[in-house]
Amino acid sequence: MKSTGFGRSVPACELSCNPGGCLNMCGMCPSCAFAPRPPGSIQCLWKVSDGFRRRFVLELISRCRNTRLLQRIQSVLSVTSWSLFSYSRSSSPTCPPGHRCHSVDTGRGRGSPAGVDVKEIWDWFGSSPDWIKSRYLCRVLSFCDPELLRMVANLTSVLLVRQNRGSLQFTVSGRGANHRDQDSDEDSDDPALMVVPGSSKSVSGVSRYRDFISCLPVGLSKRILGLLDEHTLRRCQKVSQSWQHLAKETMEEIKFRGNFQHQVEAMMKRCRGINRVSPTSASIVEVPVPVKDDGKVDVNPIAKKVELFEAAYAEVETETVQMEERNVYCGAYFTTVLLNKEDPHRVMDYRGGLLMATGSKDRVAHLLYVASETTVVSVMKGHVGRIRAVLLCQDRHLLVTASCDASIRCWNLKTDRCVMALYGHSGTVNCLDVHADRLVSGAKDCQVKVWSLHTGKHFEGFNFKHPSSVQCVKISSTAVYSSCNRGLVKVWDMETASLLRVIDAHRRSVKCLFVDEWHFLSGDCNGQVMAWSTNGDAQQCLMTFNHPKEVKSLTLVYLRVVTGCVDGKIRIFNFLTGDCLREITAETETGQILSLHFHDDSILVNTTSSVKRFQFAKVFWDYTADGGCADVSDEPAAPLRKLPLASVRADHKKPERAALPHRSHFLPTPTKSPAQARERCVKESVVLSEKAARERVKKRGLHHPLTRDSIVLRVNAIQRAQRTDEVSINMERNARLRDSWGPRKSQEPQTQISPLWHTHDGQHRRAQTCAPILKRSERKTERKTERSLTRR
Repeated sequence: MKSTGFGRSVPACELSCNPGGCLNMCGMCPSCAFAPRPPGSIQCLWKVSDGFRRRFVLELISRCRNTRLLQRIQSVLSVTSWSLFSYSRSSSPTCPPGHRCHSVDTGRGRGSPAGVDVKEIWDWFGSSPDWIKSRYLCRVLSFCDPELLRMVANLTSVLLVRQNRGSLQFTVSGRGANHRDQDSDEDSDDPALMVVPGSSKSVSGVSRYRDFISCLPVGLSKRILGLLDEHTLRRCQKVSQSWQHLAKETMEEIKFRGNFQHQVEAMMKRCRGINRVSPTSASIVEVPVPVKDDGKVDVNPIAKKVELFEAAYAEVETETVQMEERNVYCGAYFTTVLLNKEDPHRVMDYRGGLLMATGSKDRVAHLLYVASETTVVSVMKGHVGRIRAVLLCQDRHLLVTASCDASIRCWNLKTDRCVMALYGHSGTVNCLDVHADRLVSGAKDCQVKVWSLHTGKHFEGFNFKHPSSVQCVKISSTAVYSSCNRGLVKVWDMETASLLRVIDAHRRSVKCLFVDEWHFLSGDCNGQVMAWSTNGDAQQCLMTFNHPKEVKSLTLVYLRVVTGCVDGKIRIFNFLTGDCLREITAETETGQILSLHFHDDSILVNTTSSVKRFQFAKVFWDYTADGGCADVSDEPAAPLRKLPLASVRADHKKPERAALPHRSHFLPTPTKSPAQARERCVKESVVLSEKAARERVKKRGLHHPLTRDSIVLRVNAIQRAQRTDEVSINMERNARLRDSWGPRKSQEPQTQISPLWHTHDGQHRRAQTCAPILKRSERKTERKTERSLTRR
């Protein structure tokens, strides 16, 4: 018997009042959906495991081509409390035996109910208005269990997203209903139904296994869990015991692979560095700089010519200046722990020599003697707040400290007393710098002040301000450079007290600066170090040096940018090309480096746990690495250390110049003379001998620097060899006395024998010494003669 026809559009009231209704009580047709429920009837839910009804509901949703209708369905399903709904559904009683429900048995979900033409229902649904579709869907969804409702909600969200993007693709399969009836609980081919975000059960069939990770092979399970991060893996350990073992082994394998990868990368970098970077390479290059008003600098034609910074100097008139470049800090080194004390708030300053200054949260400044064993020279107390910056001026015998108490104190190194207190800031003083008799300070009150070390007062006309806390200041003979938390770098004129330049290229706080005659560098918390020209006409950045984390310290020496990063590494960059020449691991843990202090051939690393010194070996610089001999002037450039450079100027005995404060070195053009030609020949011979020595070193093997113990043993042996002991001193005195007595008598006194030796006749004798043993009478006479001689 066939069901009631409904191929045309029938109003809901007409369907609900149809006396005939559906004779099969299928629960799918409009007659069953809109029919009133008889009192006491119990409804059987459509479960997600019922393949036919699940496909029926999803096909109805996929035929909703109106956005408003989809939004209506989504709003109805969004207000459903899934937990309460699930509880109420699960607590509802099942159909009692023999009771006729609104849906008939379909053979455990296989096939369609008897007498139901699904294609006819879909046709009626597609031709009905939206309000009938909405009511019909609400009645049908009331038959579904929570899992099926959740699937319908996810599918509605997917269709709405596709509709908004203009790429709505409806899933209307070409297969007929009869063919669908023959299908079992198979997976749908529609990607929208297979990948439904947030669904607790997927149509793909994986949902049949709630713990599918445990059902997979161990290797595949680890591969899936390996896609998660560490935090999620730790949460996975709490799911079950099997997940705990899988997640723990996955974390160990990820850590092992990461360490192995880091070791391989470090090895590859070391190999590349050995082949590419020579620790003895040096040359003279021509570097373009903006033209000064006082005239141009002569150019040496032998210097290596390079074209640099073309974009930055495109609209600026430039000249070329000779600069010396060296691969500094690229050779061998050994490490010494100067101060083994954990202090995360330590600030320090080291300008070379034998002294360094430290300050910390204890409000006390320490002056330490830097040697094999660091000792405290003096302790200076007077601040009432934490010390934020220290500045050591050994030429003036001063130590300048800045504190959170908004004061700056100047201490005399000879008397350890505060000779001057500078007040003017209203916030914590963060940074200091000095040039000649002028001191510059930056504070949390957003002000930069310039002080006179003679009078102890700040210059009233210098009103230098920032929009946020000042983090770093530098001063030169003509300008003041300052940076703040907002990433601004400002340049102030010292003569006119006016703002010359504002650099707004950094996006985070700039905490370190470096300035020399031609260039200045700025490093920020994003890991970017930017190089700029000190000439205000060149506004563009010359070069950018990238780091993975915040840059703590930087310097420019011999056209090499040396930086200290929070990741625990010291990096050496080529200033002209931007290439990273070397990475030195100063600290294994991230965030341990507080500051770096560069001086000549050593680097002091201030960390939270200690203060270390990286002492680099003596280097004989090779200026002929490119195949030619560079003509070096008689007056040597400032050396990287105080030891003489035997490689290029071993025949000169003139005292070397003191290192320039900006550490970028310029050579004047030498005058041509026969004497210089002869000196050049001598230099070439010296270079050839050095090449031969290097070849011998290569054949012999790598040079290993002496350890601390071996150095101590050698020095101790040399001291013992040069030191005269007490026995030798006594022997010399006895010899002098014997000479003063004159020639010996015929009867020689018995000599002392020491120590005892066994002779052939069995008697004990001593080894003969040069000191004779005298009798008591003879001793008395000798003493009398000595007294008489002294009286005379």
